[in-house]
Amino acid sequence: MSLIRNIYYKLPVSLRYVVRRLVYLPSDLFSKRDELVPPKGMIYTGTGDYLKVGDMFFKHFQTYGNFTPESTILDIGSGIGRMSIPFTKFLNSKGSYRGFDVVKKGVNWCTKHITSKFPNFQFTYIPLKNDLYNLSTTDKASNYKFPYKDNEFDFVFLTSVFTHMLPDDVDNYLNEIGRVLKSNKRCLATFFILDDVSRALMVNSDKHFKYPRKNYALMSERVKEANVAYDKEYLFKLIQDKGFRIEKYLEGSWSGKTDNVLSYQDILILKKNLNASDT
Repeated sequence: MSLIRNIYYKLPVSLRYVVRRLVYLPSDLFSKRDELVPPKGMIYTGTGDYLKVGDMFFKHFQTYGNFTPESTILDIGSGIGRMSIPFTKFLNSKGSYRGFDVVKKGVNWCTKHITSKFPNFQFTYIPLKNDLYNLSTTDKASNYKFPYKDNEFDFVFLTSVFTHMLPDDVDNYLNEIGRVLKSNKRCLATFFILDDVSRALMVNSDKHFKYPRKNYALMSERVKEANVAYDKEYLFKLIQDKGFRIEKYLEGSWSGKTDNVLSYQDILILKKNLNASDT
């Protein structure tokens, strides 16, 4: 773990956001940006160019998601809108985009800057406990029921969400995805997946999960949900037991893998079985 990350994790959650705003304040004050791009100091959902990362993932969504301009889309962990921007140029008035997140300022920014221009895009703040993002509540993701109807969505995705969740939370979210996703439709989700190769490589990587637990491992014992990696065998069985077929396993570069990597995190393409239970 880098020294900067270690210091960052020691800060109270609210102060982490303040520090980021201060670090990027000079750049945000004097640089021009697109009206659908938040100030850098507000972006808490990863590194890289905001628009380029969103465009890159949208290509993955199109390749594997099988949706149309009239589809219903669910963004779990919608952050500060990075993944939603490309959809504003794709979905028509008959399509819809729903997102929810545990960080209120991200939802507020999306509502103000995106929903105001695209009414079929709606974002919801869900106050759930997460020791990286939100300690203002005791409500747990493991008990949360998504505020959507059964079989409502044509495509569901989660980018860098399961990488911040412990097993009970992942278990419940897979149940809920199975409930709200239409049969035979797909979900794209990113993970840190542990197998013999990634375990060996990660020792020399920035992402070193050195605190093993049963079926998963942590990068930090202090902030457990900062980064969570899952054993491949356990994860794949859990997903299949929830009524999904794993159509694609697209390995990422996080551990140091270089051959045939698509993105930084590992990507799984899940297809809801035609006869899967909605519960």
